[in-house]
This record gives sequence, C-alpha cells and structure tokens, in this order.
Amino acid sequence: MSSFNFKRGGTFSGTVTYTPPTGGLANLLGTTITSDILDSAGVVHPLTLSLNNTGLIITFTDPAVDTSAWATGAAKWDLRVLLNTGVVIYSSTVNFTVLPQITKD
Repeated sequence: MSSFNFKRGGTFSGTVTYTPPTGGLANLLGTTITSDILDSAGVVHPLTLSLNNTGLIITFTDPAVDTSAWATGAAKWDLRVLLNTGVVIYSSTVNFTVLPQITKD
C-alpha cells in the first residue's frame, strides 16, 4: 500500500480491492473487517466498512464525515480481518500525512 497526503476537513472514503492470494481465501464473505486511522496525536478514528456481495470490494468512510478534528502530521491506517476460525489477519500499514486545511467554512 502506498503513502499519500490527505487534507484535514475533507471526507476520508474510498474502496479497497481484496486480491485472493494463491491458496488463500477466495473472498472475505463471512469475515469481520475493521479499520482505524491513528493520527499524530495518538487518537484513533474508526472507519465504517462495508463489503460488497462478491466479498472482494471493501468500501470505507470516516463515520464522523468531518475530519477537521484529526491532528495534522503523520498518520497510520490498516485493516483487520477476523476469520470465522478466529484467525486474525492485518493488512500492511499505510503511512500518510494529514495536512491542515487552509480555507475554512
């Protein structure tokens, strides 16, 4: 996963595509997926996730929609997948930068 800049105050949302590894799960149906942002002040911001009917596309958003409370600076993000067997798998950690917004309401 790559690094990027995010402008504080914007809506943090997007999609992640699961690519099944050789010999791995064919899809993520039946799993529990969670995801958090950890900002530079050490505050955790949970994301709301949904999985499409193929179990391959994860859509995420910040449930607060307003990200203006996020601390600027280095932030981290990952996904946690809990399999129905109790096994937990984590994605790679994405490092990104939260930039201050210049134009206010």
